[in-house]
Amino acid sequence: MKHHIGHLLGIVTVSVIFCVIILGEVLYFEANPPQLSNLTKQDWIANFEFWAYICVGSAIVASILWYIFAQQVFKTNNQKSYGKRGRWGFLFLLPAAAIGASILLVEQAKSSLWLAYVFFIVNGLLPYYLATLVFSPVAVKYTPIGAKGIRSRCPW
Repeated sequence: MKHHIGHLLGIVTVSVIFCVIILGEVLYFEANPPQLSNLTKQDWIANFEFWAYICVGSAIVASILWYIFAQQVFKTNNQKSYGKRGRWGFLFLLPAAAIGASILLVEQAKSSLWLAYVFFIVNGLLPYYLATLVFSPVAVKYTPIGAKGIRSRCPW
């Protein structure tokens, strides 16, 4: 039971780290605002911040769903990725959908929009990848791409 709590706390920690990163992204846009045509700087930044949190939230929901799914379906200790990686990849669709919505629905600016898109992608995909890479249950701990090389070097 302790390792379940530890893994779930790890997933939450990843989300907190990325929420702090969003604060840094907001500070960047406050110091270097995009050129706006019909919005105030604060309105655009609030809109960006909302969608950035949506991206992180979707990644964390996908991570928790992966953890629950892995615990309920893959209870064996067989650590081969066959058949599991597709399901792990399928859950990437949740943060990918949030990224797509963020890119489509953030208010358009005349400049610096590409950087907001990069931030959305990082905020959506990286938390899911890192949380599942480091905090997956034992039966699926080598399923995320690159997990075997990274987890073999980790003490946990």
